[in-house]
Amino acid sequence: MLTTAITGLAFTSSSLLPFASGVRIFPNIDGSLSLQDSYDYIIVGAGIGGLVVANRLSENVSVSVLVIESGDLDDRAEDISIPGNIGLEDPRRYEVKLEMAPQEFLDGATRVFTQGKAVGGSTIVNGLVWTRGSAADFDAWEHLGNPGWGWMDLLPYFRKSENYSTQVDNKSTRDIPIASHPAINKHGHEGPIEVGYPNYFYNQSYNFLNGIQKLGIPATEDPNSGNATGACIVPSSMTAKNQSRSDARTAYLDPVLERPNLHLVTGHTVTHILHGEGSGRFPNSTYTHGVSGLNVTGVEFATNKTADRITSTCKKEVILAAGSIFSPVLLQISGIGPANLLRNLGVDVVVDLPGVGSNLQDHPTLEPVYDYASPDVFSAWDIVGSMRDTVREEYLANRTGPWTAPMVNAVALPVLSWITNRVQEVLDDAANATNDLPSSYDTTLRTGYAAQQAELLSLLTRTDTPVYEVMSTSWGQLAISAMKSFSRGTVLANSSSIFENSQPIINPRFCSHPVDCELLLLGLEFNDRLIQTPPMAALKPMPPPGFGIEEARNKTALDETMRRKITTGFHLSGTTSMLPLAYGGVVDPSLRVYGTRNLRVVDAGVIPLLPGAHIQAAIYAIGEKETGRRYHQGGKLGGSSWRKAMAWEVPRPTAGIT
Repeated sequence: MLTTAITGLAFTSSSLLPFASGVRIFPNIDGSLSLQDSYDYIIVGAGIGGLVVANRLSENVSVSVLVIESGDLDDRAEDISIPGNIGLEDPRRYEVKLEMAPQEFLDGATRVFTQGKAVGGSTIVNGLVWTRGSAADFDAWEHLGNPGWGWMDLLPYFRKSENYSTQVDNKSTRDIPIASHPAINKHGHEGPIEVGYPNYFYNQSYNFLNGIQKLGIPATEDPNSGNATGACIVPSSMTAKNQSRSDARTAYLDPVLERPNLHLVTGHTVTHILHGEGSGRFPNSTYTHGVSGLNVTGVEFATNKTADRITSTCKKEVILAAGSIFSPVLLQISGIGPANLLRNLGVDVVVDLPGVGSNLQDHPTLEPVYDYASPDVFSAWDIVGSMRDTVREEYLANRTGPWTAPMVNAVALPVLSWITNRVQEVLDDAANATNDLPSSYDTTLRTGYAAQQAELLSLLTRTDTPVYEVMSTSWGQLAISAMKSFSRGTVLANSSSIFENSQPIINPRFCSHPVDCELLLLGLEFNDRLIQTPPMAALKPMPPPGFGIEEARNKTALDETMRRKITTGFHLSGTTSMLPLAYGGVVDPSLRVYGTRNLRVVDAGVIPLLPGAHIQAAIYAIGEKETGRRYHQGGKLGGSSWRKAMAWEVPRPTAGIT
């Protein structure tokens, strides 16, 4: 028996030890955790992808699973769990601050953003918005060389992940666009993630929806039906009954804490992916028989730069779920990535894979706040002092009131032809403008981008997928996000050590394709028309400096102001893209890393083309589909619960989705 003392905790390793007591989170009551010499599966990261895969794999009691997470368990405090507190949490608790490279196509300044660092990942701190995207967005994935990843293929897994409810207590007597009886073949009602609506709606949400409709954009009851366009009260990842956050931890980990074959290590960072040529120690360490390539044998991890390294080996696979920033960085410092970059880092090139860290995409976003000067307006900013005590008491007693309302209640998702009569001009600009791709892009990445651009141009002409999103908050923010971004960037390691890569080189290169800024300008012009509609004018909205009506008439000045304000939409994706090798891809349609036998990625990095939506729903579906693939290929992953879950997915819908 081998015992290694790490930061005062006792880790016991022995291949002869049975799994004794299920999941253990550091630190235990007794200060120890039993680890095996090896696991069937090692999962790096406990965000959406990691926890979905861990849950589904461990349904098979004969399969051993280890999850390694650098963050900790959150404390379920009010600033995390209550929708009305979104954005007010202390970012030092469960978030990591990251800095982007100077944005040369904007104003030359950097942008700082945060992402979740906890069990559950960013689902612990996100804005709860639950949108899937349009069918056409996912059909584009299939068109890019990913058979089995179109809308109809993903729909069962969207449904499998969600428990969708339209229950709304204390509903206003005014009509609100919520589908009271959503089509059963479009939504799930037995999945782990609770999806629902708040028990309170700010009046401003109605003004927004009515104003949007005055401009010819229709209301929609269900933005997740396959056609995401229109204006709506948006569903959230929250429980209808308790009116609290539903996240990856509460949905996929907490219910299975007693499984003896699932271990979770927190507060530890994976430092290296271990590998060997040929079959290595475990000759059967792959589900894809006959596949040649690098054999991954396990991982190395530690608490910090100076701590002793711990090694854990895998019998079957290592699954990366560290997110679109740190999964590619970990691949790069482990010798899998662009050869030139690896050599510059002093890392031996194990698999020359140019796409690792490239194809970075985001939804560039503007967040103007139009101050509502009407004295009748009540907003989240008014919940202070004694009012906060009153609102808190109502929430805790009845699960009603303003604290049930998340940051974003209402959204609009217009198509290009709804917001401008210059459609052909915009399409020509998108097709003909010079796009400054990163100099590091090789021929395959440029070929892949050309294929993506063709899909994007096709999507812009459609009337069932949005060109941008407008998000309305109670306090006057009308945030605009470009849903069809043509710009591409990179995520690059800056050192061979993961601990020196706490700030990798992150460069989304916003507006490196000029049409992205053109689309955001159209959004600002639309906002200007929106606030002049009678429903919105009743709020007496006052535009922020630089975005007023007079400024809107000076396109040059407005563009300059806009470029100073563009920031991330928190949807960074694509850095380990699911694309053919000839398109600069990193993983194949089974999410296996090219050039390896048993290494997969299951996080936002595999998204080949961003859908016109917030991306948490898509990542849950990706995780479900990855494990569902094993089931359909004849694996033994899961018993009655898996068979039951798959049963209600059949028959697949064959009509009614556009």
